Amino acid sequence: MPRTNKMDKLTIKKNVLDLAYKRNLQLSNALLIIGGGSMVASFTGLILNLDLAFQYSVVLFITILLTFILYNFIDNRLRSISSEIQSLI
Repeated sequence: MPRTNKMDKLTIKKNVLDLAYKRNLQLSNALLIIGGGSMVASFTGLILNLDLAFQYSVVLFITILLTFILYNFIDNRLRSISSEIQSLI
């Protein structure tokens, strides 16, 4: 006789996917906050010290590039998890 208090495998898989989605969403938010803050800091440094304009421009470009690449990676993962959850429902 099966126990009624145990969760079925489908519910467990959905809960695991929900947790993975929330984790990736938190990573995305943290990345945008850190990337945006870094860009503001670079712009401020560029405005305050024009002698180092090239160095600040390089740092700003690298920051924008890394933020964009990582955000797209996390966004693709979020879409993948979302489609997996929808296929379970």
